[in-house]
Amino acid sequence: MDAELVNAVVKVGDGRGFIIEASNQRLVITAAHCLPHFPPCHGASYLEERTYRDLLGPLDESAPKVWAECLFADPVADIAVLGSPDDEALYDEAIAFEALTEEAAIDALAWLLTLDGRWTRCAIQRRNGWPLWIENAEEAIRGGMSGSPILNDDTSAIGVVCVGRGIGLDSDTIREGGPNPRLTHNLPGWVLL
Repeated sequence: MDAELVNAVVKVGDGRGFIIEASNQRLVITAAHCLPHFPPCHGASYLEERTYRDLLGPLDESAPKVWAECLFADPVADIAVLGSPDDEALYDEAIAFEALTEEAAIDALAWLLTLDGRWTRCAIQRRNGWPLWIENAEEAIRGGMSGSPILNDDTSAIGVVCVGRGIGLDSDTIREGGPNPRLTHNLPGWVLL
């Protein structure tokens, strides 16, 4: 895979997220457990309760320095959507968010991204529509890959890496590569437009 595709994946705390474009804005999709805390679960929350300081950054060795606002979080499905901080109250922080997300190659995502920045091939198995199980991956899912995209060959994002090992459908076996949330089944409709 092309090295510039790595720009579509960003650091989210100790994990990762990937940039999409929806409703004419750039958003970061990540595993909800990558957030330092969950925002309050009511519509009357304060901006300060939904905004994270120094959460995002490039995949290099530098510490995350870009702020983000949580637009959606589902702790059960382990998925979250982050957007630009309020550009009136946090103008400089919003500019930093836009600068980080503008570097992404949104149109050309594919496969899984390893911890050392290589795109690797894997097979995806969908069971009953969701969740996604990653099989026959060239490299095992490891800690730090949470929030990375799971993507089709046609370059569209279909899921987010959250779990490297989980209980199989028969509840008696441990399976590698899942369950991982499927975007179309776990994100709100306005993100998928």
